[in-house]
Amino acid sequence: MAETPSDDKKRPKSLAREVAVWVLMAMLIVGLGGFGVTSFSGGVATVGRVGDIEISADDYAIALQNRVAALSEQLGVQIPTREALAFGVEGQVLENLVQRAALDNEAGRIGLSVGDATVAAELRGMDAFMGVSGTFDREAYRFALERSRQTEVEFEARLRGDIARQLLQGVVAGGFTAPATLTDTLYAWAAEKRGFTMLRLTEADLTRPVPIPTDAELQAYHHTNIAAFTRPEAKRITYAALLPDAIAADQPVDDTVLKQLYEDRITEFVVPERRLVERLVYPDQAAADAARAELDAGKPFDTLVMERGLTLDAIDLGDVSRDDLGDVGEAVFSLPEGGVAGPLATDLGPALFRVAAVLAAEETSFDDAKAGLALELQLEAARGLIDGQVDLVDDLLASGATLEDLVAEAGMTLGTVDHVVGQRGDTAIEGYAAFLDAADAVAE
Repeated sequence: MAETPSDDKKRPKSLAREVAVWVLMAMLIVGLGGFGVTSFSGGVATVGRVGDIEISADDYAIALQNRVAALSEQLGVQIPTREALAFGVEGQVLENLVQRAALDNEAGRIGLSVGDATVAAELRGMDAFMGVSGTFDREAYRFALERSRQTEVEFEARLRGDIARQLLQGVVAGGFTAPATLTDTLYAWAAEKRGFTMLRLTEADLTRPVPIPTDAELQAYHHTNIAAFTRPEAKRITYAALLPDAIAADQPVDDTVLKQLYEDRITEFVVPERRLVERLVYPDQAAADAARAELDAGKPFDTLVMERGLTLDAIDLGDVSRDDLGDVGEAVFSLPEGGVAGPLATDLGPALFRVAAVLAAEETSFDDAKAGLALELQLEAARGLIDGQVDLVDDLLASGATLEDLVAEAGMTLGTVDHVVGQRGDTAIEGYAAFLDAADAVAE
């Protein structure tokens, strides 16, 4: 709603009555190492997070070792960690840790925990901490924790979490039944209904038409609801920026380099035919042959797995290529989906292999991948160019250069934005966290 000049003296003070002119030079260098991911040897502390619960690298390593040891014990053969990793054990371990973290997060969200008495009772019942008398021995407890490099506080905190997690999991899996009083009350509230009769009135039903508001009435409404007609206070910021996206297209790309990059990363673009495979290992040939005979007689493969005391997760090799399977690759890849091969000889003993799914080969040609590879190289070159301009810009600013000087001498781009503190605007420059932090902090 516009006001006439004669109303200026009566108009309330607007939060945006005067927009100050702010000047900010922001040179944003994106992707120069800020988004790297190091390996475990580089000091990564966590491998994931579910809500507020972090999955630490130590927890992952311990769980992986325990899984390999348990699998070796089940199969009666010592499995090297490298071979276990090749068959996807790490994925199973991470999945279990994610499930555990999800339960811990939910337990924390609803405030589920157990008291010290429950933890103490669980602790006293653990065989690992029993003395020669068959009762809890504190010295045995301390010695066991020292060997595992854990403190009492750490172990008991984990034990408390384990008990709470088991309690929550048991309630969910066991189908906890709430008291009838609670369910009846909730149902009565949720299912409560109201009957009503609606009488629709339109302007034609009025005894007299709605009068057109006068200027004075409009002015009064405007003053009463001034917040609805007021933009929040903003900083008008003039900035000079040099961004990779702005200059990437100008960076030259050599086709020879692109082709070499494509070849170096060929596994990303040419994915061979793969299979989702399950491997059921037996201790000897006689047991494997007997299992095959039962399978041919109609016994389900899943039943054979259960009879071995295993689960489908335990025998799942994940998606594997023909080469991943070595000598048994040809036999397995000749099967249709759902087919079973074997017994076939493996390093772990004779085994039956089932194909759970057939994954077709995928290939992205060089011509199809060329544009994406070129953009990667251009952005990398642009970041390098920007990195080389930092000293020049610092020197120019130190010598009193204006933003316009930076545009002329350093190839930067001049722009203006009305920035509201604490808000991310729609402009491209406001998509950068570094700019938002500087814009929020800058003073007139």
